[in-house]
Amino acid sequence: MKSQLLASIFFLMPLSAYAVPERPEQFDKIENELSLACSEYGEESCSARFLAMSACTYIFAINKGKHPDEALAIADELFVRIMRGNKIKPQIMFNNTGTIKKEIGDEANERIGFCKEATEKAIPKLFLARRGEEPSPELVKGLTRTYGKWWLKTIETIYMKGGE
Repeated sequence: MKSQLLASIFFLMPLSAYAVPERPEQFDKIENELSLACSEYGEESCSARFLAMSACTYIFAINKGKHPDEALAIADELFVRIMRGNKIKPQIMFNNTGTIKKEIGDEANERIGFCKEATEKAIPKLFLARRGEEPSPELVKGLTRTYGKWWLKTIETIYMKGGE
């Protein structure tokens, strides 16, 4: 119950309150203590929630000053640890073509929208780090709007390349 409360609070706290895990013991604690009632929600719904948590963690890490590569490593580690801690195999997220199942993608994308304000703040930092220039306000809005789909497409690409 405590872990379910922690997971639900994750999306309700202001950005300044988010702690981005970085030390091995923080990831160990997440893996060992953060569990959802996946038998009740279903593994697919839980994996969608965990995808959203990793996508938002990437954004939070960027907003805390992490380079995008470091932020990605943190988000990836978080995802792996939560999935492993909840005994969910990543393969259940994908259909036979290697794309994320529609139901999982839709739920994950909706949940990624919970960190929209933080995403809008992070996009200029991410764009500057990757492209070396400031994006226009219109581009920031467009990239913010499509961030969830981009994140899921990135996960599919990694999976198809065998990086499960």
